[in-house]
Amino acid sequence: MSRFCHYELRTTDVAAAHAFYADLFGPSFWQGCVSVTQLPAQAAARGAPAHWLGHIAVDDVVGTMLHFVERGATPLGPAPRGGIGERAVLRDPNGALVGLTSTSAAVTDDRVAWHVLCARDEAAAYETYADLFGWASRGVADLGAERGRHVEFAWSAHSEAVGSISNLARRPHVHPQWLFFFPTEDLDASLARVRDGGGLTLPTFTTGDGDLVTPCDDPQGAAFALIQAAVR
Repeated sequence: MSRFCHYELRTTDVAAAHAFYADLFGPSFWQGCVSVTQLPAQAAARGAPAHWLGHIAVDDVVGTMLHFVERGATPLGPAPRGGIGERAVLRDPNGALVGLTSTSAAVTDDRVAWHVLCARDEAAAYETYADLFGWASRGVADLGAERGRHVEFAWSAHSEAVGSISNLARRPHVHPQWLFFFPTEDLDASLARVRDGGGLTLPTFTTGDGDLVTPCDDPQGAAFALIQAAVR
């Protein structure tokens, strides 16, 4: 199954970022499918901010990368040569960064509760990802001018929704990006930790299912979101 399997924080201060998320989510946060690395020097020289980079598990990194490029993506960094543990990083046709990794290197858990791609054209972006990775639509929702139009998707035709592809990058203050939502059982307490740790929090909103969601920036400027699931 082609799904996000690893989440890499690329940051300007590895030690500080490690401590921030460990305080926010607990010392076990950095085990398993998340890691923190130094923001690549070339990216930093271009003015790239700290960011979370999601890696999608695929059987053939090189072949998938070439198909992605045919659809308008731009490869970044060293070219992959194929093989176990190979990775590639691309800027997708909408401008969002995304990684590919071989399935043999994949770790699959549900550390991230929801995934949102901020694109300019949600329909075209969904078509690209669905064609490449076999993701399945779970419906289309227009949430208004502030929250945009969304195509919900699942990893496969037989699984539940795990995220949405939106047109939020049409808004002037939103750039194309994948935004990853980390779960919390106490949103208010988590938001206090974000602010106490030097991060920023935006206004909280409620989803149609009653979940509470708050976009945040960590102290180095990497965007992420917190989500408290409604009692069901």
